[in-house]
Amino acid sequence: MNYEKLIDLFGDRPFFESGEVRIAFGEPRAQIEARLSRWVSNGKLVKLRQKKYLLPEKYRKNEPAAGYISNYLYGPSYVSLRTALSIYGMIPESVYIYEAVTTKKTASWNTSIGAFKYYSLKEKRFWGYTIYPKIKDTNPQKNFMLAEPEKVFLDLFYLIKGEWAEKRIREMRFQNLSNIKKEKLLEYSNMFNSPKAKRGVKRLINTYSKEIK
Repeated sequence: MNYEKLIDLFGDRPFFESGEVRIAFGEPRAQIEARLSRWVSNGKLVKLRQKKYLLPEKYRKNEPAAGYISNYLYGPSYVSLRTALSIYGMIPESVYIYEAVTTKKTASWNTSIGAFKYYSLKEKRFWGYTIYPKIKDTNPQKNFMLAEPEKVFLDLFYLIKGEWAEKRIREMRFQNLSNIKKEKLLEYSNMFNSPKAKRGVKRLINTYSKEIK
């Protein structure tokens, strides 16, 4: 197994799994795992999670978006919650944990390229996401699945613990809400069918009635 050959094989798509390496090089599993572990220790590879790796930036022919990494790391999933609010410019702060929704168990990973957290949602509520950005990049690794603006609030009000009273909503300092369609938000709220999320949506609309129309 050769590092230069590894770069040739996976440079176009910088993600790979140990099983793919084993197939490509035809070496025993223990030998492959030991070599990959050594390269992680030497800074030649980035370990995303168990058996999932990323080439260092200087060897990536295409630089993936953080959202693309999030989708790849644990799927099915889509980016949502405070990360999506930041992407849409609906909160003033930058976020440092990449938050996403999945139908699998809640999970999180801290990696050298960032922290990724996944909240579990039942399949009946796993909808309302789209490819972002709308105009697809020529590099497909720049595109990823992102919650629609209206769905972001349902995920937020439902998945983040505690009641979303008006005071808490104001403390989030939501902004740029004119792109939220009131009719669609209410439709999604009914489809989502969660009393807690519905209360949050009602208070959001009442608090920002001038922006959400």
